[in-house]
Amino acid sequence: MKKIIVFVLDEADVMIATQGHHDQCIRIHKMLNTQCQMLFFSATYDKEVMDFARLIVADPTIIRLMREEESLENIKQYYVRCKNEEGKYNAIQNIYGCISVGQAIIFCHTRRTAAWLAAKMTSDGHSVAVLSGDLTVEQRLAVLDRFRSGLEKVLITTNVLSRGIDIEQVTIVVNFDLPVDVRGMADCETYLHRIGRTGRFGKSGIAINLLTDEKTMKVCSDIEKHFNKKIEVLNTDSADDIEKIGT
Repeated sequence: MKKIIVFVLDEADVMIATQGHHDQCIRIHKMLNTQCQMLFFSATYDKEVMDFARLIVADPTIIRLMREEESLENIKQYYVRCKNEEGKYNAIQNIYGCISVGQAIIFCHTRRTAAWLAAKMTSDGHSVAVLSGDLTVEQRLAVLDRFRSGLEKVLITTNVLSRGIDIEQVTIVVNFDLPVDVRGMADCETYLHRIGRTGRFGKSGIAINLLTDEKTMKVCSDIEKHFNKKIEVLNTDSADDIEKIGT
């Protein structure tokens, strides 16, 4: 460990804050050479994680984005009002029927919803892969390899894929379920990581949020206020409206 000259933590907010990694970071830090350069990367940090990072990184250089820059200007954001889960599915079908979609990632709140959606899309002729937390590391890598190579055009997943995956061909991210915390409040950090799966490498991308009631409308509104970035309404019953998002 003393021979390491650069130590990097990617997705540092999660690596530090969860699953006992806080204590691991302290132990690793004590074993490193005092001259070792430490680099922490993440799109988001809360205050507790940032305070801890300051403790173990001596005299840090901190590079920040302004909040209004976090939402990525090259990603168009939309919301769709739906009656229920079936309505959400119909919205996805209408989008696929009107515009050309390269590859898409669809985020669901639970594995059960992901499995249900995958079964319906597969039965309608879409090439679909599912990635969730119950897969082994080897199984996840195999799913990602197939998606990255274009063997499947749609990847349905939970928050396990909201970070750190760069796939250039992804043109649309769909939040089948908006990300919320344990209190049911808007999880703006996870939202940012999710929609950041599109619009990679300077390309334009599309993020579509499917809403069913006033509660999910409130979550969407809170996300909009947090980033100070308008999320436009999209009528998926109108072919003309859908075609406009693809231009």
